[in-house]
Amino acid sequence: MKSTKSLVVVGLLGVSIAALVSGCGTTPEPRSVVCTDFRAGADLSGSTFGVTGELQRPYFAFAQAAGDLSAVANQMLRDVGSACEGLAVELGADPADARVLGKRETDRVRTWCKIAAERFTSVRSRLEKAHFAVQIVTPRCTTDTGFQLACERRCQGAASCTESATEERCPVDAREGICPGVCTGTCTGSESAAAACEGSCSGTCFGTCSAPGRRGEDDHGKDGIDCGEGCACTKVCKGTCTAACKPAEGSGGRCDAVCAGTCSEKMIAQTCTKPLAAPTCGGDVDCQKSCGASGAARATCPEGSLAVVIDSAARRDADVARIAAALERHLPAVFLAARGRAKVLADGASDVLDSAGHILNHADELGPMGAACGMLIGQTGDEARKSLNAALGGSQVLAHAVTGDAVAPPPSE
Repeated sequence: MKSTKSLVVVGLLGVSIAALVSGCGTTPEPRSVVCTDFRAGADLSGSTFGVTGELQRPYFAFAQAAGDLSAVANQMLRDVGSACEGLAVELGADPADARVLGKRETDRVRTWCKIAAERFTSVRSRLEKAHFAVQIVTPRCTTDTGFQLACERRCQGAASCTESATEERCPVDAREGICPGVCTGTCTGSESAAAACEGSCSGTCFGTCSAPGRRGEDDHGKDGIDCGEGCACTKVCKGTCTAACKPAEGSGGRCDAVCAGTCSEKMIAQTCTKPLAAPTCGGDVDCQKSCGASGAARATCPEGSLAVVIDSAARRDADVARIAAALERHLPAVFLAARGRAKVLADGASDVLDSAGHILNHADELGPMGAACGMLIGQTGDEARKSLNAALGGSQVLAHAVTGDAVAPPPSE
């Protein structure tokens, strides 16, 4: 049986964070005539900031992390704010809503996301009549472990210490690679190379489905619906899947594609989607925390996908089609932030700021330039944390309105 749904897949925000933090960033500009070396997003490896002695290592890592986090935080705040405002206005909100007037950017973003959630709630009933569903595959961002390891070597106390392998330091739930065996986790295919699947499919299912996306008069809820030509399957897909496939509970299966989790065989081209665990070789802890934050900020996020699924007949209704198009256009950036990206970075920013207090307490080793730059760098890191928390809080509110998933209380500044 052919699917009775209209399934539209659009590219989810594919962001190479390394592109944001390479070269000379310009936000924010240095606010001190003494500290001219610090730029958000710049490579600071050639800068000493006038700091001497052993403090040079943690100070450099602190400055680099604050700059890297600032570059990506500013971009993420703009992306989430633009998405929330754009969706809210397209769903009928007043572009000059009094609730956003005169507010600073972090508060504007939170408010626009709240308004967007309200507007979506107002049109949800129309979409539900068209058997609305949204299927999301959020990009799992690959940490720049190369940069993190190189940075950590500068923090290391004993040069003779041999560090644990990168694969071992990656948290189990963050390991991702080609699995030639049984994958216990999520196996992700693509439009061009569907992956074997026996479980919930976030994309298009080819094979059979225990119940198709639409429970209508033509199937009566029977199992084993034919999805040979592809369909949106909200139950168990048996065949192949063009996106993420989560195996049925208690089972795993051959993947031969990208597996997120554990694999019965050694993964090929394994990457890590979270900062590496603390190094086993001793070193400056504050320095190491900053290195982990930089590695996360420099992560690369490949394309994921977002699909709005509604009945084909409903797509012919101009107003419903307009609403669906607005969701497809604006939700990708929201889910990229809401489902982990912003939280990982906000946690890293908090670690950097915690370390800053220890580093900047050594007045005798800082010197005049180090002290002046430290104030600017600390302020930059704090602004990055606020921006990331605003992006995370706002995006979670809207994501919860769309999917109904449980959501943690939006973080405060």
